[in-house]
Amino acid sequence: MKKKKKNFSLLLILIPITFAILINPSSYFQFSFTNIFVLAQEEKLDITGEDLYVGNAKSNSISVIDLVTNTVVKNITVGNSPHDIKISDDQQIVYTTDMDLGTVSIVNATTNTLMNQITTGGGGTVHGIAIFNGTLYVGDVYGGKVLVIKDNAIKEEIKVGYGPEYMEIRPDGKVLYVANPSSSISVVDLADNKVIKDIDSGITPHGLSFTKDGSRLYIVNIHNNTLSVIDAQKHELINTIPVGKNPEYVELSPHETIAYVANLGSDTVSKIDLTTLQVMAEIPVGKGPHEIAFSADGDLVYVSNMKGNNVSIINTSTDKVVATIPLGGIEPHQIVIKKPYVKIISDEDNYTTGIPVYVDVANDPEEQSRGLMFRKSMEWNNGMLFVFEDVKYLSFWMKNTYIPLDMIFVDKDLRIVDTKEDVQPCLQEDICPSYPSKQPAKYVLEVNAGFIQQNGIRVGDILYL
Repeated sequence: MKKKKKNFSLLLILIPITFAILINPSSYFQFSFTNIFVLAQEEKLDITGEDLYVGNAKSNSISVIDLVTNTVVKNITVGNSPHDIKISDDQQIVYTTDMDLGTVSIVNATTNTLMNQITTGGGGTVHGIAIFNGTLYVGDVYGGKVLVIKDNAIKEEIKVGYGPEYMEIRPDGKVLYVANPSSSISVVDLADNKVIKDIDSGITPHGLSFTKDGSRLYIVNIHNNTLSVIDAQKHELINTIPVGKNPEYVELSPHETIAYVANLGSDTVSKIDLTTLQVMAEIPVGKGPHEIAFSADGDLVYVSNMKGNNVSIINTSTDKVVATIPLGGIEPHQIVIKKPYVKIISDEDNYTTGIPVYVDVANDPEEQSRGLMFRKSMEWNNGMLFVFEDVKYLSFWMKNTYIPLDMIFVDKDLRIVDTKEDVQPCLQEDICPSYPSKQPAKYVLEVNAGFIQQNGIRVGDILYL
């Protein structure tokens, strides 16, 4: 949807922390938040830099879409037949597999220009990308192996099943799951880069998604029209759910209570309740839906349509397509969203400089209560922005949070009014302390511990969107 952008300076306090407003011992926070783009319910603003990257397999390009205006702002030429697309955790680099050329293209996500191409050797077909701590894992389809790439060079090869095309790393970085459409799922122990188990999830496994805590893996099976649920700690199949025809990909909502599945053969997206494991709705979209991505606030779902050469936008509250974006390329496959960013600036900066933080947004009770719980790591320049409807004294805790954080409290004028530094994790069985704000606040930014000190952030600084 197209949103109006107002010229408005925003003041906010930024600091990394996963917390919850302490209302009772079993919940994080119970106040309701507004949309990431909503600073007040009646006043909409757009945070800078949320872009959608779309790989166009038949035109050898990546379309860059500005999600404020929903328009293509650039088409970047890459290698032949880009299929898979991923963005680095720091939001600086976009990677694509150029399937027919056997290369990996590297795109600067700030300038949106091609920086480099990694040759995998032999002109083989490459498909599937996973990233962890700067290391790329790329599938060599006909070689039946995963290439381990670091510093733009192949460092190792991992033998897996036949035809590896889709892969993801468990959030703790210990295990790689590889979907081999011509065989089964290979589970790779990344400590020694060897397959430790094969899992038969269904016929022709394709796209897959982990929960943030790494306890569950969801994977679609394109030729028996199902979504499989796997215990990602025990590496065992738990359940199988019927979905639409020829499912290609699955993505989880930010609060991980809903799964969305793109069904290539039925031109629909299946919406699945992950508590009951029942299909809640079949949402008609464009022709040949392939991949799914969520906006930073989780309010919108973007679906690439291979046969329609466009992207459908679904409003998650109504389950209706609210807009369609025509692309400048042919046969869009995978898509990825670059997070929006905010900047922390001081009065002396005169809005010319600032410290960027790429943010996820908590804008409903489920997302707020979860916050950064269960995440094992967060990139240094990333954070989570909590948006509240009202200005009031806020209190947070660190229950089930595994990484130390800084908290930044911001008032209605987006000026920092309080900070908490180096707030430590609290294990589930512990009695967790609360961290109340010294002044009323409307926004809170969570960042990694040490971020405030390293960047000289102080009370009185502002957040600029």
